[in-house]
Amino acid sequence: MSGETKRADILYNIDDRPPVGKSVIFAFQHILAMFAGNVTVPLLVINIVGLNSEEGTFLIQCALLVAGVATLLQVRGIKAVGSRLPIVMGTSNAFLSTVVAITSQYGIGACLGASFIGGLFEAVLGNFIGRLKKIFNPLVSGIVVMTIGITLIPTGMKQAAGSKTAAGLGAPVNLLLSGLVILVIVLCSRSRNKTLKSASILVGIVVGYVVAAVAGLVDFSAIGQAAAFSVPMPFRYRWEFHWSAIVAMLFMYVATTVETVGDMTALTVVAQNRQPTPEESRGGILADGLGSALAAVFNAFPNTSYTQNIGVVNLTGVFSRSIVNIGAVILVAMSLFPKLSAVILCVPEPVLGGATLITFMMVFISGVSLITSVDLSSRNMLIMAVSLGIGVGFSLVPDVTKVFGESVSVCLNNGIVPASLIAIALDWFLPKDVSEAAGEEERREAQ
Repeated sequence: MSGETKRADILYNIDDRPPVGKSVIFAFQHILAMFAGNVTVPLLVINIVGLNSEEGTFLIQCALLVAGVATLLQVRGIKAVGSRLPIVMGTSNAFLSTVVAITSQYGIGACLGASFIGGLFEAVLGNFIGRLKKIFNPLVSGIVVMTIGITLIPTGMKQAAGSKTAAGLGAPVNLLLSGLVILVIVLCSRSRNKTLKSASILVGIVVGYVVAAVAGLVDFSAIGQAAAFSVPMPFRYRWEFHWSAIVAMLFMYVATTVETVGDMTALTVVAQNRQPTPEESRGGILADGLGSALAAVFNAFPNTSYTQNIGVVNLTGVFSRSIVNIGAVILVAMSLFPKLSAVILCVPEPVLGGATLITFMMVFISGVSLITSVDLSSRNMLIMAVSLGIGVGFSLVPDVTKVFGESVSVCLNNGIVPASLIAIALDWFLPKDVSEAAGEEERREAQ
């Protein structure tokens, strides 16, 4: 591809196939990075609706099944659907507040019905991604990616500090566990052994898991309670359609479209020093939307590209598409054998938090690398300051947006939507210098 270069520390490029043993290890890194986020939304819904343990296990199975199938659709592709980039899909925490609000008021059926319509809406947006790509230039894309990383950091920090543990948020034992994971990742990353360096996240999580188990901090009861084999079936809940629920979902699907474009950009810039092609962007959005529509059919909540897995690629240098394919197959297998998923479900929150905190920050750094390709003129710095300030500010202080009503505030609180819309508007409104316009034209021709 014109203008494509492999980054020096990328160990396996997109078409490389590492040995089976290494591939499985690398695949499990991706699963561990996304697992907590993938089950967070169904777990919260289980608590809100008051489902029994059997129903709760069923929802988690559905989340795993759809994540695996949607990832295969994204990575392998079917005709025009799928970016064919090593992107992991899963239940999106970006929809968390929207899903909770709809489920609390109308029930699971209304949430799934709104999600299905929203998924089809995003798929339609994918057909216009060529025009949208002109809007998402390196400046806007960099701001979007930086916002994604920044707004996820509080989530990673809460996990690292053990917000849901018995010891409580910020308990010394939680900080020691997450700190141990971070330390192991750093030590592995400076190793001269390429395999150990590439598996740094997995090694960090495994070491933290073992230490926590020895210290008696792991509750293994979920493994004993899980069934040996079970197949998730579609349409378990009767769909309902409410306009307020649908409108709230559509706002979030716009955010998902923006986030997915940002994720694809971060991935290709990090690994191959290029922007995604129009075909990759369009296929990625189509897979995102159709994956979410399929999720609704199989009783799961909206799926999207996982930002933390972009951080895994950045940190480990493993850009192989076959690795993510293997990870997707493992996710499908876990959905059929609940005891397998229960093993990972038992990983303590601070252990996962230590790893996700680093990967979230790597996403932010990917956005910074995008911005460095842009002339940091006073105009561009003003756009960055206003869009990041307001977008991140809304995310960190969500009470500010209550005046706009629930449907609008859940969209603004995401941070990504206001930051991207402001960046786009200011990029259009503020005049470019002659040199900036010429440089932008040169970059477009190079791509």
